[in-house]
Formats: sequence, C-alpha cells, structure tokens
Amino acid sequence: MKRRERLKDERGSLSIEFLGILPLYFLLFLLLWQVVASGYAVISLKAVASDAAQVYAVSEDYYETKEVIDQSIGGSSLLRNHYFVIQNVSGSADLFEIKITASHPLVFLPDSFANRASISIDSKATGKVLVP
Repeated sequence: MKRRERLKDERGSLSIEFLGILPLYFLLFLLLWQVVASGYAVISLKAVASDAAQVYAVSEDYYETKEVIDQSIGGSSLLRNHYFVIQNVSGSADLFEIKITASHPLVFLPDSFANRASISIDSKATGKVLVP
C-alpha cells in the first residue's frame, strides 16, 4: 500500500522536469548570443565601410584606405579574412564605391571549426572624390 502512495507522490517532479528542459535553455542562449554577435558584426562592417569611404574621398589613396580598414577591423574575433574593392560608379568620374567583404565565424564553435563554419558579410559605401 505504501508503494502505491509513494508512486503517486509528485514531490520532486518539478526538479526533474527542469533538468529535462535545461539543455534547451542552453541552446536557446547560444542561439541568442550568435544573433547578437552577428548583428554587431554587420554594424561594425558598415561602420568600417563608411570610414573607408570618408578616407578615400579625401585622400584618393588606396593604401591609406587599406590602413584605415585594417585599423578599424583590427584583431576582431567577429570579422576575419577581410578584403575590399574600390571601383568607380559607371556614369560618373567622381563617384566611387567601396565593397568590403569579411567572414563572420560562429561564436560558440572552437577556432579550429570556426574558420570552416563562417558566414560571409558584405558592406558597401558610395562616395564622391573631393580631391581635384
């Protein structure tokens, strides 16, 4: 008789249910962290493109623009393997477009896997050369 009463006793069931759903909370937290990191990477790359366009508009120097891009991205763990292209906008001699491409690794993976599982992010900025 006591065994039946003990089996119907639900004390501790909430703890077991919580332990069962705890891994889902961890996965949800990792997904949320990746979304925040990806948003920050996109905003950072747009800021880098804007800075590069401002420098190129004033100096019209490829290497100075490259230096500004390298300094802006720096040693960021969210943006890797970046490269950029500067080209004239067709139909205008003064307008130019800078396109910067970088890879964004998944933040919760180890570095050995992160390079293989990365997302490519592009950012463009258009400007007008101010140097005569």
